[in-house]
Amino acid sequence: MKGLLKNNFYATLPGAKALILVMVLAGAFIAAVISQTLLIAYIVLGIIGFSEIALGIVKDEFFSKWGKYKLTLPVKRADIIKSQFLNQLLWMFVGTVFAVTVTVLSWFLHGSPFDIPLDIVTTFVIGISMSLFASALFFPLFYCLGEERGSVLIGLSLVCSFGLDYAIVTLFNYYAKPVPQKPLLGIIILMTASLLAFGLSYPLTVRIFKHREY
Repeated sequence: MKGLLKNNFYATLPGAKALILVMVLAGAFIAAVISQTLLIAYIVLGIIGFSEIALGIVKDEFFSKWGKYKLTLPVKRADIIKSQFLNQLLWMFVGTVFAVTVTVLSWFLHGSPFDIPLDIVTTFVIGISMSLFASALFFPLFYCLGEERGSVLIGLSLVCSFGLDYAIVTLFNYYAKPVPQKPLLGIIILMTASLLAFGLSYPLTVRIFKHREY
């Protein structure tokens, strides 16, 4: 299992290095200026960006034949999928660290970038939930429909994750009663839904992968 995790990490690292450079430069600029819009975009796109790069290496493995070679190694197919899901969480965490760092710097230099402090949490939850939804959709679709559609599925999963976030927020705002706890309850529902989708996606992907022939 450790070998699979290391392989996924180092496979993701080259693409992540380029994004890290962009995040550092953009983060320095955004922390220096006062722009709520830029900060929101930095948080959401930063978290999603690292996750999308991690999804890309799953696709690339099969074009390089490494994905098929792993099936000949003394590892379980479930472990291969588990390592990919854990790699997603790792790089999503990296993106979150960048986002938190720049948010704290902006707050320290200019004060709270949001009128309502809870809006900061909401912004992070949107980025994390979209990342989780995109991963939850991509993996089963990838192993079900085939690696040749990998690039399309990455884009489709991202679009669908935005749609799911938008639908959940819209329905909640429409049906939920206007109580003081409403914003916090919305955050909890969004995170719960995305975590549940990510958690259920793992056994589904394992099941599909076990029955896939190469």
